[in-house]
Amino acid sequence: MDTKAIILLNEAKENEQKSLFWEAAQKYQEALLELNKTGGNENEKSLCKKKIREMNVEKSKEFYKFLVTSEFTKEQQNEIEKQINSIIDINDVGELLDKIGKNPKFCPSFQEITQKSKNLPIYLAISDVSIQDENGDLVKDGNNPTLVYFHQNYSLSQNFIVIIYLLPIFNKIMDEKLNIQNLSDYFRSKGIFSKDFLKILDVVIERFFSGDYISTLHILVPKFEKVFLYLTQEFENKVDTIASRTQKGEKDKIWTQDKTLGEDFLKNEDVRKIWGEDFCEQIIFVFFSQLGCKLRHKIAHGYSKLDELNFQNSVLVFYFFLVFATRIKKVEK
Repeated sequence: MDTKAIILLNEAKENEQKSLFWEAAQKYQEALLELNKTGGNENEKSLCKKKIREMNVEKSKEFYKFLVTSEFTKEQQNEIEKQINSIIDINDVGELLDKIGKNPKFCPSFQEITQKSKNLPIYLAISDVSIQDENGDLVKDGNNPTLVYFHQNYSLSQNFIVIIYLLPIFNKIMDEKLNIQNLSDYFRSKGIFSKDFLKILDVVIERFFSGDYISTLHILVPKFEKVFLYLTQEFENKVDTIASRTQKGEKDKIWTQDKTLGEDFLKNEDVRKIWGEDFCEQIIFVFFSQLGCKLRHKIAHGYSKLDELNFQNSVLVFYFFLVFATRIKKVEK
């Protein structure tokens, strides 16, 4: 093993023994980088990766969590109540749900947040930013202060929408107007969803109203990708939703499958013309972004925690399907 790698490993172990977790994490990273320059030393490489995670988790315990509250002025409270009442006072359930799906206030403004995020606060401009997840793994783009600040602002806007608007609205209408049957009838009336999906949706709606948010999200989130790609293609045939490549070792054979939904697809200009820039960015933040909620990743790979499988996230995903229902018209064939 390289002499420099040995020195770095020993320094890392010494820092760990002294509970200097920040320094230890850095030294284990440096040692791994040195080890990766050559073949072999797999045990040492494995140790470094394991220790990087452990040190990151340990150093994160040095941070404190604070509860932050906000107070609205009387004028702001009146405006919020006015917006909520303009929806919940509608007697026709179909019209009420249409208004939720069409409301631009329920989707953060990408341009406004981008503009707001241009002026970095001093603490981000002068510090060495490094974002990690709960496992101690560094997050993609977590060392980019501009992106970190953008996602902080986006998160504030998204949480405001859900907590201040969507949750009170759904709590109110589920108590008084919305039920399993009329929500199911609403999605069927749009004529844009497949029969198979509607049968699955019936199960999801029943689970949602029974308070089983674990089942609700584990069914609805994976289905979101297929429905989004299907409706995008139905609306505009020129959007390519099929991936292709030559098979490995078979130059004359082509392999095809549906494209996967992700940031690249949602950044496509044709897709954004159909759904709007704001809605595409909202999907990216909630489902895919490493600095966002990454709900799709957590559910698909089994990383979701019990407290994330809740009413709030269930309402948010149902809101996305209401957007589908209001923006895509039935295509006659």
